[in-house]
Amino acid sequence: MLSHYHKINTFVLFLMIAILLPKSGSHALAQEQKQALGELKIEGHYISELVLCRKDGHIEKFTTPNEELNEIIKLPVGEYRLQEIRLRGGYSYSSQRTSLYTKSNWVTVTESKPVVFEVGAPLKQTVKIERQGSILVFNYELTGIGGETYTGASSRSKRPTFRVFKGDKEVAAGEFEFG
Repeated sequence: MLSHYHKINTFVLFLMIAILLPKSGSHALAQEQKQALGELKIEGHYISELVLCRKDGHIEKFTTPNEELNEIIKLPVGEYRLQEIRLRGGYSYSSQRTSLYTKSNWVTVTESKPVVFEVGAPLKQTVKIERQGSILVFNYELTGIGGETYTGASSRSKRPTFRVFKGDKEVAAGEFEFG
């Protein structure tokens, strides 16, 4: 009697495993190939790595070890946001360091026509100076064409320098201390 129950339990266990196991890799690959594809037209330059996150959590990663990322990328139809980007020269952006989760940061890829995605260079450098009592606070930003803020390579071989002009005349110059 015990062996009969053992056989039934073994069969039920096998059936549960067969139902709950993920689909095989080849079946999932065939399903991925059946998905409709759209085109994403990159408007920026000097991109060596681009990571996009689809709304369902799927990650699309594109890398170019020696040259710039192609101008048009084919990928499954859906809504994407920039998760991470690396530019030649060591500059990078990560959505985990910033709060760029607003609706405007999502791009919808469709089958009908390529969608333009502005990201990367040319970069814009800005310095905002605020007075806090007798101290001047310098806030530096390096921004890409899509509004993403980059951090630079962490080289500390040379101190950062500055020059202040009044019109065409240089009125001050110096070096910053790290920290």
